[in-house]
Amino acid sequence: MKKNSRLSFHTILPGLFCAFVLFVFAPVDMYLSTADELWFSLKDLIPWLLIFAAVTFAGITLLCCILPKKLSVIFRAGVYACSFLLWLQGNVLITDYGTLDGEKVHWAEYRVPGILNALIWIAVIALFIFLMLRLRKKFRGVVEAAACILLATQIVTLGVLLIRQPQKAEQQGDRYLSRENEFVISPEENTLVFVLDCFDGNLMTTLLEEYPEDTSEKFPDFTFYPDTVAAAARTKYAIPFILTGDTNREEQSYNEYLSKAYGASPLMQELATGKYSTGFYTIQQYMDLSRDDAVENIYDGTPKPLSLFGLTKQFMKLVAFRYAPSILAPNFWMYTGDFEYWKNTDANAGYRIDDDMFFMQLLEEGLKAEAKKPAFRFYHLKGAHSPYILDRKAAPVDEEGGTEEEQALGALYIVTEYMRQLKDLGLYDRATVIVMADHGYGAHSNMEHCPLFMVKLPGESHDFKVSDMPFSQASMADLLTHAVKGQLTSLEAWRSEGKRYFYSSREHEGIIDLSEYVIDSPGIGKDVEPTGVVYHGDTLNRSRDYTLGTVLYFNGRDTGRSCIVSGFSANEGYYTWTSGHDAEMLFEFTETPLGDLEMLLDHGTFNGEQTVEVWVNEEKIETYYAYGEGYYSVAIPAGMTDGNVLRVRLHLPDANSPLALGTGDDGRLLGLSMKSIVIREREAAEAAR
Repeated sequence: MKKNSRLSFHTILPGLFCAFVLFVFAPVDMYLSTADELWFSLKDLIPWLLIFAAVTFAGITLLCCILPKKLSVIFRAGVYACSFLLWLQGNVLITDYGTLDGEKVHWAEYRVPGILNALIWIAVIALFIFLMLRLRKKFRGVVEAAACILLATQIVTLGVLLIRQPQKAEQQGDRYLSRENEFVISPEENTLVFVLDCFDGNLMTTLLEEYPEDTSEKFPDFTFYPDTVAAAARTKYAIPFILTGDTNREEQSYNEYLSKAYGASPLMQELATGKYSTGFYTIQQYMDLSRDDAVENIYDGTPKPLSLFGLTKQFMKLVAFRYAPSILAPNFWMYTGDFEYWKNTDANAGYRIDDDMFFMQLLEEGLKAEAKKPAFRFYHLKGAHSPYILDRKAAPVDEEGGTEEEQALGALYIVTEYMRQLKDLGLYDRATVIVMADHGYGAHSNMEHCPLFMVKLPGESHDFKVSDMPFSQASMADLLTHAVKGQLTSLEAWRSEGKRYFYSSREHEGIIDLSEYVIDSPGIGKDVEPTGVVYHGDTLNRSRDYTLGTVLYFNGRDTGRSCIVSGFSANEGYYTWTSGHDAEMLFEFTETPLGDLEMLLDHGTFNGEQTVEVWVNEEKIETYYAYGEGYYSVAIPAGMTDGNVLRVRLHLPDANSPLALGTGDDGRLLGLSMKSIVIREREAAEAAR
């Protein structure tokens, strides 16, 4: 009788394939695509990833060898099917759940797609098992060949990504923000800034009304400015804007933006004079870590994890969120801020945003007036950000029992403890204290543009006040510069009576949409309106080369993104909305068209009929009236191209917003939901019909 326990290519490949997809390709690919937003290095993950891979490979190979022949065949078929499906799920069948910023996902909206996705998994696994049993060696050969090809493809892909990675990271280098002098302040002058993440100004108004004993009564001498407009949302763009007074309005990478903006920042230029003791306690990815001339708590090296195993396990949860069947996604949902919990908390360790930890360290270490120069401290706390895990006394609570109000009151309580210690040291009266948020929250201000902003100036003594002065965070860097110089005695110089701009960021599949909004006059609670301007950093620096007859998609494939110039929102999976009254695209033909062309657009419309004026190279060639979903054909006469360049502008006079119509809180001016576009020779188009 032939034994089935010998090792062979057929019993080794399933385990090798599965282990590589799950514990090498998936985590490394995910890390490299998000490295700019992670504080730890790939080297921290590799040891345990290799161990996980080795155990998986050994376990699968052992079972392939020792199981009875028929069970071994079924098992191998299942392993192959799952391995292919893992790759397919993570790279093709991707579901966009939005940013993992702690805000709960409405899972009910994904229930039906999740069930359909699960059925695909079940069907593919069943098909693999059936064919493996039915066709045996023929199907096995096909599957093994496909596995080898995919293995080789993944290896090449990772090689290319790894080669590119050093160039991507060289801007920041191996540096981090430490906890050094976190609670060390000056015995003379102090400028103290507390950024309570996601704390909406409208929420503060509610808390003042309902919990005066925890708010206004605890903050005498402070003035609250509810008519404040944030500079940007979310935090990745808000923090740099607050500290520099600028956002990424150029075709440059995020790190290039940080370098340029911090280099031109009046605050950084003042702090770099060497006259101050400085400390910035925030997420290191939001800072230009080359500015150790202005930021004293920048350390060389990388933060050390508390546990490599714990960190790797947390990261694999993120990988599973993307690669596992969609129906299992709720089990792997996480907040990317959870990685902060795996930072070492020694004095020289990397700062982590953890309000509970911050409060405990403040109580244990206490403030010390030992700085030799006037001090500037910038503290970024979790504030009112979900998940809600604090009560109003800053005590930890279970996430399920927490609320936004309790979390917010807990964050304020931490600040009051700091103020108490400041008073005990006799330094409160001379200090400038700013309590603010980086941006608001959508449940209170639809675009998250109404942040908390409270100020206590030196020498002020009065009950808690509420001011109706309009203010814009775009002025914050200049205001902070005056504060550290000791020149901030009033905020009147920063009264913002004119237009106040706000930038809302969204990133999807590597594309940044930084959409500009405006409030054109003062007024508490006013909504921002889109200007139609959208910035993309350097994420649109793709070739605009276009071959006639190529279909460009604005759905999940997003191949149409390369031709966009302006006037489009972020991709929403099935389509991309135009935003504003004009949507512009640019095509650079690989060969100069000689005859008439046809442009075929597949799109839907917002709010019924939409008038579409088509302009080609600044000449109006057609107006059509679109209603609902369908294909719309536009004839482009010969000779309309400028050399090989065709610039198309869709003017949409009927574009409107759900907010203006009272049907929702979306302030974008929506017109067309673009699905695809193709430009082809007119003769070929007519022949195709």
